[in-house]
Amino acid sequence: MHSFQFRWIPFIATCVLTAVFLRLGWWQWTKSLDVEAQVELRQTRSTVNPVLLGTALADAQALEGASVVVRGHFDASEQFFIDNQQHQGQPGLHVITPLQIEGSQVRVLVNRGWVGWGASRAVLPDVKVPTGLIEIQGRATVPSGKAPAFVTEPTDTGALRTRIRLKEIQAAHDYPVQPMVILMMSSDTSDGLVKDWPELANKAPMHKGYAAQWFLMALLLVGFFLRSSYRKANV
Repeated sequence: MHSFQFRWIPFIATCVLTAVFLRLGWWQWTKSLDVEAQVELRQTRSTVNPVLLGTALADAQALEGASVVVRGHFDASEQFFIDNQQHQGQPGLHVITPLQIEGSQVRVLVNRGWVGWGASRAVLPDVKVPTGLIEIQGRATVPSGKAPAFVTEPTDTGALRTRIRLKEIQAAHDYPVQPMVILMMSSDTSDGLVKDWPELANKAPMHKGYAAQWFLMALLLVGFFLRSSYRKANV
């Protein structure tokens, strides 16, 4: 015959760990809802007519993922490259060229696409810059302001950089810079650049799976506590 024998230390440990597992599960669940909302918002923004980007500094978050169009002149002297970019398993770079918006000093960074490294990393690819007035259509995106974890970054001031740091770029120049980057869309391949931009991955199912695992662990822990608390009674 078995009877329930209450013990304080296992009870407290079970309560603490169950609370932790439930908190982690809820965090993953809310994260999945946020991802679903972001994916839906981007899909909605991408289907509407392109937004004309003018000289007034835009709300970057409001335009995240939206189609935009802008007219101006490329500033070839400020072009730079983002290192460590892959395309179909090949190492390369993204070409970032500022566009001076027509009728102003305002610039907006344009990611013109991917180019592979040549025979040596010691020499940057020779990427020509179109001249004259040009109209750019693409997708607005806000580059992450966070540095990669556990990585010591070099000073990004030259033509080869590790990522786009909008705040530092703005601080280094006396003209306004739109707080976004345009991923250029074009069917013209004469510039040799690959414009294959990934869509926002819907990772909501993954986060929901993690949430289910944490909730299940909490349930199993409570079950283990109850099961182990029943012991054979001394007759």
